[in-house]
Amino acid sequence: MAEVEIAGVGQEQGSEDPVLLLREQGGARRYLAIWIGAPEATALAAAEVAATLPRPLTHRLLLDAVEAFGAQLVRVRLTELVEGQFHAELDLTTSDGGTRVVSARASDAVTLAVHQGCPIEVSEAVLDEAALPASAVATVGGTEDEPDEANPIPGATSPDVEDEVERLRRALAEATPDDFKADEE
Repeated sequence: MAEVEIAGVGQEQGSEDPVLLLREQGGARRYLAIWIGAPEATALAAAEVAATLPRPLTHRLLLDAVEAFGAQLVRVRLTELVEGQFHAELDLTTSDGGTRVVSARASDAVTLAVHQGCPIEVSEAVLDEAALPASAVATVGGTEDEPDEANPIPGATSPDVEDEVERLRRALAEATPDDFKADEE
């Protein structure tokens, strides 16, 4: 397993589909791109900026429930790539010293890890199959070889990402519980 960190969330060039970009912390510093849904991207953005909302959203609620039952999320692992879909596992410890493993979607697992502040790991097999070399990926901070000059995700520009993050921050700061109610027909 290799530990990874979030390099960013952006959009693929020519698409509005959000992409979660993970970067290997050591070794080859490879990148893993995971296409996620808009709700998952919003939840991840809220977790990254540590938005304080009047009521917990789903991921925070799940962690609160896990803790209420005496367990704690200690690690998230991306374990497999099956037919183009990433599979993840949540590693939990229980109050009696036991351990539990729960299957999860990769986007949910990463969002939970950000909320909890626990490590995110990816199996070598997944990295070998799906990772991109650092030289092939441009990020907000730049590539490993060009620290200050690259674009966030191919096709996006730094101002695009910064504008989107600022828009999400404003929306979250101004959100009320009524904003999350389903429209009644």
